[in-house]
Amino acid sequence: MADQSYAEASTGELVKRALSDDDTAWEALIDRFAVRVRAVVRSHGLSAHDAQDAEQTVWSNLAEHLSRIRTPESVGPWLATTTQRECGKLRRLARRAPPADPERLHAVDHRSPEEITMAAERDRLVRCAIAELREPDRTVAVLELHAPRSPAAEVAEFAGLRPTEVPTVRRRVRRRLQRLLTEQGYGTQRRSGDPGGRSGAEDSAVRAGPEDGRAQDKARQAGTGRR
Repeated sequence: MADQSYAEASTGELVKRALSDDDTAWEALIDRFAVRVRAVVRSHGLSAHDAQDAEQTVWSNLAEHLSRIRTPESVGPWLATTTQRECGKLRRLARRAPPADPERLHAVDHRSPEEITMAAERDRLVRCAIAELREPDRTVAVLELHAPRSPAAEVAEFAGLRPTEVPTVRRRVRRRLQRLLTEQGYGTQRRSGDPGGRSGAEDSAVRAGPEDGRAQDKARQAGTGRR
């Protein structure tokens, strides 16, 4: 873990130090964006093995291309785009030859087949709705879903926005996701008697306000882990 002086340094400064073979600066750079990269990976519904491969590839690509990034402060948007592309590639490969996830082979799922099917369909609809968004809305939507209540400054740095723009984009994302989910059949499922309703994660992306669900958010954030 990087010390406090590195944690407080600007991203541009960390990039300069990392390019000077400062290992601590490199660790601080990873630590700064790890949760948000992981959120993008999770949004693609990859297997545990593919998700780990995606994260490792993203960081390897950053190490390889760090000196070529014209504006050091734009590392966040570069990571967001690179992670989206890498996950998209792995999803396409997985569809050609879907592997069994070893972590799920022995897992006990106490839900009924109907509940499992509905949950999978909800996840699919959410991913499809997010895929319909353009950047930076897509990245903001992913962070709302998988890294809820991330500070505006962190969202802005990762999505390539000004911090003052984040609240407006968040509101726009929630409205658009709600509309897209309805268009893709999610609203119809609820009216037909879907007993599960929205999951807590979906609520946070579609309609949660800044003061809602803080206890759930803390639990989710704890589950994302940090490098």
